Amino acid sequence: MQKPSFTYMGRASELIPVRSMVTISGDSEALIENCKRILECSDIRCSVTAGSFTVDIWGSDLSLTSFANGSVSVNGKIRSVSVERRCSSNDKEDGGK
Repeated sequence: MQKPSFTYMGRASELIPVRSMVTISGDSEALIENCKRILECSDIRCSVTAGSFTVDIWGSDLSLTSFANGSVSVNGKIRSVSVERRCSSNDKEDGGK
């Protein structure tokens, strides 16, 4: 049986994830992948953009513990998570239709 081969061409940094993923571990940690920007982080709310979504995490004693490779880890007592699609420029031009 022939083993699969993989050739590294030095372009791995050009690979862009297509989807965002939120992984919740109990009520104390959430990992958000494909994070583009941290909008806000306080004791009660952490808000980030991930792909074409805004992810809001509400709770208490929240903190960001990691922001590496496009992922962010939110730790603390998580009470709720909301995900909302951000409007694109096309949505604004046609009134959201």
